[in-house]
Amino acid sequence: MAGISVGAALLVIAFCAGGLAVVSTVADLRDDAAEAHEDRSLRDAACLELEQRLNRLTPPGATTSPQARATAVRDENAAARIYVTQVRDRRAADGWRELVDARTAYAEGLDAQAKSRTPAFFVAPRTGDGRAVADDLARSSPEACAGPLRRLAAPDL
Repeated sequence: MAGISVGAALLVIAFCAGGLAVVSTVADLRDDAAEAHEDRSLRDAACLELEQRLNRLTPPGATTSPQARATAVRDENAAARIYVTQVRDRRAADGWRELVDARTAYAEGLDAQAKSRTPAFFVAPRTGDGRAVADDLARSSPEACAGPLRRLAAPDL
């Protein structure tokens, strides 16, 4: 009789422990989902802020001289750097930095063009397998980043 009572007690304890594990797992999943939703909301807001900053600036393509275009590119880069500091995903942040670095090289080429008449060209950064970094960013970034990304990926426009 004592063995049956001990066995029943062990079953009750096992069921309680299993129930607690299920409840804990469900709570963790809810927390993860809430955290992911909050992260998406923050990234969407950051993208919209980036777009607002860019909209206050003169687009490089609207300028009339290489010096003015270089200044416009640098101004947009400064706006983009603020966004990059807010990106938590390291891979995405690295992609944005590569894009800004390519634009910085283009601005330096524009400065040289103003002095030596050697044309400057924007060379879009590529991933290791040859895809455009901007394409990867478009796939991994929130939809709110699509406009700013297109603008930053084409500094001649």
